[in-house]
Amino acid sequence: MESNEKKTCLCGNGEYIVVACSGACDLGQVTDLVARKLRDNKIRKMNCLAAVGADIQPTIEMFKSSNLLLLDGCPVDCGKKILDKAGIEYKYLRLTDLGYVKGLTPVTKEVVETVYDKVAVEY
Repeated sequence: MESNEKKTCLCGNGEYIVVACSGACDLGQVTDLVARKLRDNKIRKMNCLAAVGADIQPTIEMFKSSNLLLLDGCPVDCGKKILDKAGIEYKYLRLTDLGYVKGLTPVTKEVVETVYDKVAVEY
């Protein structure tokens, strides 16, 4: 099925941006859900961390001039390594620093709400 509609990126841009590791583990899923909740509640625009890994220069330049928040799930620090390599400054929150344990944290509404509440107030 073909469409004549122009496909566009749904990533947000602006002064306040959030990106998440969005990894395959439970904590990665929580970071993604929290980032989406920040977006939905208009606290921050959500954008794509993968664009930095793919060396998409317009996104990298936009991130460099934004108030960027990175949500990483665990000490592997995938998101941190990607942004550091690109020379991007950011605010940072790692879920394991809040006491959550990779592989042992259920992805529940309560966990997402608790992390969201902390992020929405402090960042």
